[in-house]
Amino acid sequence: MADIKIEGIEDLVNKLSQLGGGAEDALADGLFAGAFVMEGFVKVTIQQSGKSGRTYQRGGGKAHQASAPGEAPAIDYGHLINSIASARDGKGAIVYSNAEHAPKLEFGTARMAARPFMRKAADEHSSEILNAIETTTRRKVEGDAG
Repeated sequence: MADIKIEGIEDLVNKLSQLGGGAEDALADGLFAGAFVMEGFVKVTIQQSGKSGRTYQRGGGKAHQASAPGEAPAIDYGHLINSIASARDGKGAIVYSNAEHAPKLEFGTARMAARPFMRKAADEHSSEILNAIETTTRRKVEGDAG
């Protein structure tokens, strides 16, 4: 995991405290913006080429290049990538997949090594995700308290 420092966070926290009840809304908006950015990076991570797993034939003679352990999953039918979404969750936000096989790919099973896509996107793009959270929250705070 990367260590991340947001410059000017003390100023942002002070402004959030001045907003009172609006602080929660500003932060919720920021967290949703970060989740939306992460959703995009999760999809890009899956779409990246360079899979190095085995190649095998599908029905109709179509070849499929699988991902190797540690790589993000390869796209086969597109169900996983089309199931990834972001949403508000109370005062926070989440990025999720409702595909039944998503946890098996992300964490692996007793018979298959993990093909992480959520953690990989979060680790590789944490600065962009945090920037979206900070920028959106700051705009809300400065618009309401500035």
